[in-house]
Amino acid sequence: MPISKPHSTLGATNKDSCIDLAMYLEKENKDLDTLLSKTKQLEEIRNIESRKQLFFSHSKINISTNDVVYAIDNNKKKLSKTDAKYFAPTINFSQQELNHILTSVTEKPITDVWQLNQEEYQRYNLQLQEYIRLVMSNYAVNFNRKGKGLKTGEDLVYFAKIEHFRRYKGTDPEVVNGSKKTDGFKPGLNSHAHIIVSRKDKTQKLKLNPTTKEKSTDRVINGNKYHVGFDRMNWINMNESSFDSFFNYQRPEIEKFNNQYILKNGSPQEKKVLSNKIKQSLESKVILEKNVKNNINNTPKRRRG
Repeated sequence: MPISKPHSTLGATNKDSCIDLAMYLEKENKDLDTLLSKTKQLEEIRNIESRKQLFFSHSKINISTNDVVYAIDNNKKKLSKTDAKYFAPTINFSQQELNHILTSVTEKPITDVWQLNQEEYQRYNLQLQEYIRLVMSNYAVNFNRKGKGLKTGEDLVYFAKIEHFRRYKGTDPEVVNGSKKTDGFKPGLNSHAHIIVSRKDKTQKLKLNPTTKEKSTDRVINGNKYHVGFDRMNWINMNESSFDSFFNYQRPEIEKFNNQYILKNGSPQEKKVLSNKIKQSLESKVILEKNVKNNINNTPKRRRG
């Protein structure tokens, strides 16, 4: 399933300006600038330039880092100095999910985004952007504040950026065993998304905290009624459902979030029942694929004449 994490920060404090986070998310563009400095071939320069990523929102693309910082930092009406001003969700995909997305943009087998031509690369990014917009509408829904006007991602102030590369960290097994060096690029498909979303909604009337422990709670403070909470589990499930529907993905039982959760946290009996269900599902899939293959092989070929 798409791994959806509503981080409070990414190593920086979220009680001040988001400038440090926004500048951190320029890291891939800086890597591309390094590549640009090493080539003088016009076609290669164009190819590298076309790979750069800017921020996008629910309705706009190609948003500058300066505009992101300005919008987030100025959407904080009535927030105190100690209040969080923004949050930094991340959306990560499995190799199976990324491979499936790529089948909609190219017929070639892809193991690295550099294998996509400029047109395919653009289509790939547009697909990911549209999905992130669905994720952020799901984000809005799970605050349960529709009555207050929070219905879709359009009611939020957020900016997202797609990244396609990951670097090795000191804790990665490959670094620990000495086969890879820290900060080196990981091979394969590593596309994911970073999001900066304001603590306040677009009207600056609602305070929104996706890291709260409460799912859905009504409170009365000084005679005023408030609804607080965020259902992270439901957000993850909705994101999985949105992925499968948007990309027409037939998700195997073993990849479903609810099943993964049971396998990790369920009782011994629950794990046993689910394991049998997954085993039967895999066996049925093998039988189906075998029958399809046999039917194809047994289809009479037309005579040429």
